Parts: sequence; C-alpha cells; structure tokens
Amino acid sequence: MPSPDSYTDRILQDLEANENGFFQIENKAGKAYLKVTKAGAKGTKVELKDVLSRIKLFGVENCDVDQIKKIIAIADGRETEIGSWSKGTPEDSYVDISITEDQMSATLTLHPPKHGGSLMTEYQLREKIAGVGISIGIVDAVIINCIRSPEFLVPQIFAKGIPPIAGRDGEIKLHFRSDNKPNLEEDEHGRIDYKNIAIIQSVKPDVLLAEKIPPKPGQIGKTVTSVDIPCQEAKDTDWIIGPNVVERGGKLYSTLAGRPVLERNGEIRVDQVINLAAVDYSTGNVDFPGTIIVEDKIGDGFALTTNGSIIINSSVGKAFLKAKGDIVISGGFMGRGEGFIESDGNIYVKFVEQGKLSASGSIFIEEAAMHSELSAKDFISVIGGRGEIIGGTVIAGNSITCEKLGAIVETKTKVAIGTPPELLEELNRMRHELVEKESTLKKVQLTLQKLLEQSQKRDLKPEEKEMVAKLKDANEKYSGLLDTLQKQFDTALGSYEPSKTAFVEVQREIFPGVEVSFGVGKVYRPIINSVVGKTILQIGLDGNVNAERTLPSSSR
Repeated sequence: MPSPDSYTDRILQDLEANENGFFQIENKAGKAYLKVTKAGAKGTKVELKDVLSRIKLFGVENCDVDQIKKIIAIADGRETEIGSWSKGTPEDSYVDISITEDQMSATLTLHPPKHGGSLMTEYQLREKIAGVGISIGIVDAVIINCIRSPEFLVPQIFAKGIPPIAGRDGEIKLHFRSDNKPNLEEDEHGRIDYKNIAIIQSVKPDVLLAEKIPPKPGQIGKTVTSVDIPCQEAKDTDWIIGPNVVERGGKLYSTLAGRPVLERNGEIRVDQVINLAAVDYSTGNVDFPGTIIVEDKIGDGFALTTNGSIIINSSVGKAFLKAKGDIVISGGFMGRGEGFIESDGNIYVKFVEQGKLSASGSIFIEEAAMHSELSAKDFISVIGGRGEIIGGTVIAGNSITCEKLGAIVETKTKVAIGTPPELLEELNRMRHELVEKESTLKKVQLTLQKLLEQSQKRDLKPEEKEMVAKLKDANEKYSGLLDTLQKQFDTALGSYEPSKTAFVEVQREIFPGVEVSFGVGKVYRPIINSVVGKTILQIGLDGNVNAERTLPSSSR
C-alpha cells in the first residue's frame, strides 16, 4: 500500500499534468506586457488566436506577431513588452463581497480589469475576504477557480456557515412488545382466530424489560464570520417504575413472573397473572391488580375489576367487566340488556348480543353485534365472520367498519361517528347512569309485581300495602328519570361537530332502518331500498354526508 506522502505526490502530479496554459495582458505606464504559462502534459496550450483576439479587444498597438509566437512557445511565465497601450487608464480587477442576513453564506462578484489593469491574485482575494471577517466554510475550489478561470460579474457563493446539530434526546429502549396490538391474521377462508391473537406476553423473574439510551450532545454551529450558533440541548429521559419492576444500573428488570405492560403515561410494570377456573359463588366478585385469565364461565351478575387485562377463554353472560388494560373474550358476550364491559384499552370478542361495551381504544368483533350498545374512542371493527351490526347504538371517534349494517326487517340501528373524546366520555357517563337507573327500575318493578300477585291470593298486610304504594311511586319516578335521561342522551348524540376524517365503511349492504349521524344536522338514512355493495359514508367538501365507493386518500 503506498504511503500517504506518495499518494499526495501523485495527486499533485495529476493536477500539474492536467493544468491548462494561461496568459495575461497588462497595462503598465502605457505599455502592454504579455505573460504566458506552460500547460501540463495533459492540459491545453495557449493558442495564438486567443492572444491576438484579446490584444485586439484591449486596443494594444504596434504588436509584433512573430514575437508573440515566440513568447507563447517559450511560455516561461515572464512578462514581456509587446506593444503600446494608449487607450484609457488601467484599472485593476476588484471584488464585491456580500453576506446574507443570517450570516450563513457569503457571495463574491469579481469585476474585470479595464484597459490592461491587473487581474486580482489569489492572495489579494483571500486578503479581501479576511478583511470583511469571513473565516469559516470557505470553499477553496471557488476561490482558485475565480483566479484561474475567472467569470466576471457572476455572483458565486464561496463560503457557507456550519449549521448547528441538535442534540438527540435520551430515550427508553423496551425489550418487550408494548403496542398491545392483536395478531389479526386471517386463515384461507378469511376468518380471524380470536383465540390466537397473541396479546398476552409473559416474562420470568429478573428479565430485562427496558434500558435508558443516554442523550447525545449536539454541536454548536458557526456563521461565516465565526459567530457561534447555539444548538438545541439534548434532554435526558425518565421512566415511571410501576409494580413488580426494579431498577439496576439504568436498566429495569422484572421481579416476578407476569405480563410486562407499558402504560400510556410511561409507567413500566409487570402485572401478576392469575388463572381462575371460573368466577361464580366459589370466588365471588374478583378485584385484582394484575391480569385475570378465566378458563370457564363467569356467572350471571358477577363482576371482575382489574388494573391489568382480562382474558376469558369462553363466552360471557350478564357479567360486569372493567379493566385498565385490554379485555379479550374467546367466545361471545350475551349481556341480556344488563351486562357491561368497559376497558381503558381495546376489547376483543367473537359476538355481542344485548350487551354494552365501552373502550378507550378500539372494539374488535368477529361475527356480529346485535341489539347492543358499543362505544369506542378510536374505531369499531366488525369484520372476519358475518360482520353484522344489527340494532342498538354504535358510537366511534374515528371509524366503523362492518360487512352489513342493519337488517332486512329494518331493525332500528343508530350509528354516531366522528364523536370527539370529551363527548364520548360524557355519553359513557350518561350511559352508566342509564344502566344504573334501568337496573333499579327492574328491581322495583319485579318487587312490585310479586306483591301485586300476592294481593290476588290474599289480603296484604298494612306494611305490605304501604310498600306497594312506595314501589308505585318509585316506578313512576324512575320511569320518568329514564325517559328524561334517554332524551338527553339522544340530544347529545346529535349535537357535536364531527371529525373531518371520520368514516363508516360497509362492505356489503346498508339496510333501511339505519341512521348514521355525523353530528349537528348531518344524518344519513337509506329511505326505501338497501344500499348494496361497498359503501363509505363521510363528510364531503360540501359539508354534507356523502356515500362513496372508495375512501379518500386523506382518510386512509
């Protein structure tokens, strides 16, 4: 391998070999002087016609062409008098230099010499540049080219400042999957196996969960006049250490076997996982801080509450489930008008019938949602099996996707799309209140019915008669409250300004009886016939609900 010095020598030799010949004519005290330099072995020699053309241009008089030929042939770089120059006073070339307002670049404009004046030398040009305070980012190639092959009166950028480089903030590198998104892969029949969506991860004790990547400092910049430009400082990052996690040397480790979780607020924790054969009278209601897995059924009227997730490997009846994490049900949810499922994450279920679901994330249903109340801040997807939404009320912040919307018997099906998060929270609060009032009213009506049945068989005791009167008052009161609350709910459902990118996508058919609301005065109803084929409902540029066959690219 050649040494660095020999490599440099070779570069210089190549430059010398490729250098073109050069000539200059100057006016000194009324006499013209010619200077010619040799070309390199591979360069272009100075030609007589070019020299004579410039002599004529400058108005040089009394020239001897044979002498000029000899000067070109010798090309020794010495100045030789070739004639007289009586026209005009010689003016040397000069340069104008300008600096941009932000001082991040500088431009020079070279003016030509006149009447045989001298061409500015490289040394003079660099002196001029230094004189205006430019010392950073000078492009030598531009400077050299200005002297060797000058382009007069053409502005050229010859210096560029050094922009600052922002620091890179510290970050947290996770060693577990944190997105909690399901593995929704379809089989050859286009169906999704909701039992195998791979949401629940697990770790053993003392497993690395996360580590801090330190911030990378930035670099200050400099203007062409060498003024420092500050860079954006890099920030360190911090984490929130949750339960069952320990920090050692800037790394987080699990302290027990369980499920690793990254919360929305940045908390990293490990949920302890419990497996229950069933939830019934043998367990009572379950309130557990970690993830709950139920292998079999949940008895009617029982409740599960957790800060983690809930995984149920069967169907669910009239149960009450509440989780800060995801809720995954391998079977269906048959709420019989009373069951309620609420998640701060996502909800996954095979089918829903007369159930109430509320998710701060999204809702995924495989087969169908029938006569149910669904609400999700993000989107609702009923795709994979039959994909039907029949009856009930369906509310989503961003999108609703299904195969069929409504039913052939024109079942009343209400859809609200594009609801802002704050309205969704208020609607959920009102829905909770409706559920509570409905539950109380049913108890009142059931007790009243039993007492009235008893009155047909025997005379009621005085205290029983008093109870009947109170129950009748309560029945009237709660019926009125429910009616008022339902009207308020319906009013709120049609009084919002929708998200402009929200949409409803129906793959196969929209039936009469369906009402899709995009908020204030923007309602879509198929009046007489079904709408067959893929249909996408969205607010158009004209502000009205449009039914299209494809989704605008802005909403994808």
